[in-house]
Amino acid sequence: MAIFDVFRRRPVRGYVYVSEVDTGPMAGAAPGHRVQIPGRSPPWIVVHRSLISVSVAHWPGRLWAVEIVDPIGTDDLTAAGHKPLRADATYTRAAGVSVLHGMPLAALFGRHGAQVCAVIEAATGLSSERALQLANARHRNAGGAQTRTWKHWLSRQKMPPDKRSVAARPDLDGVLAIHEVQSRSPIGGGLLVLNGEVGRRAEAISGTSAWITDATDPEGRWLAEPWSKATLALLDAALAFGASDFVSREDRNILASAWRDVIGADPG
Repeated sequence: MAIFDVFRRRPVRGYVYVSEVDTGPMAGAAPGHRVQIPGRSPPWIVVHRSLISVSVAHWPGRLWAVEIVDPIGTDDLTAAGHKPLRADATYTRAAGVSVLHGMPLAALFGRHGAQVCAVIEAATGLSSERALQLANARHRNAGGAQTRTWKHWLSRQKMPPDKRSVAARPDLDGVLAIHEVQSRSPIGGGLLVLNGEVGRRAEAISGTSAWITDATDPEGRWLAEPWSKATLALLDAALAFGASDFVSREDRNILASAWRDVIGADPG
C-alpha cells in the first residue's frame, strides 16, 4: 500500500499549447509560474501526455512543459456533467499546473519539425497570387508521391487489426490525419495545422467566396480554387521536408517541386 501511495503521488508532467489569441488562464504563462483556474468547473487546462498528441487549434502560439499540481478528478468531471476520460486518452485535465519551461514549436512535428514550421509560416502569409502560382506549379505526380509516403509511414505503425483497412486505400492524396494511429501523420498534427492556416488565410483575403458549400450538408465545405490546390502543394512540401525519413529521393523532388518553383530554396 505504501508503494502504491508513493506511485500515486508521482508528479504528472505533460505539454500545453497556447495560441497567441488565447485569453484563458495559460495566456500569461511563464517558466516558474503556477497557473490556476478559479474553482473546479471547465474550461480546464488540457495537458497532453506526449508531444505527438498535442492539438493546435490556431497558429502560432507557445508550447509549455508543465507539471500538474491540481488534477481534475472523477468527482470533478461528474459534477460538471462530463464522463471520465477513456483509458487510452492522450490528454488529461487540470485545475492547476506549474510551468516548467518553454518548448520549441518544431518539437510538435517530429525530427524535421523546423522545416514543417517554415511551410506553415508560408501558409500564414499566402497571397491569392502566390496561391495561384502554387496551384499551377503542383507536380502532376504529386498525388501518387503523397500516397507512397503515407503507405511507407503506415507500414511502420502499429494499428489495431480492425483499423488496417485505411492503409490499403489506393489514394491517400490530401489526407490530413489518420486518427487510428496515435501520431496521426508522418509529421504529427502538422498537416492539420497547415490546412487550417491556409483556410484562415483564404477567408481573410476572399471572404466567404473562399469556400464551396454543399447545400445537402450544412457542415460540409471545401476551399475553392486556387486555394484548394495550393493547399495540396503546401502539404506536398511539408511531407517532402518534414517526413524525409519516409520519402524516396524521387518522390521528395516531386513533392518539393511546387515549393521550389514558387517559394524558392528548401527550408533550412
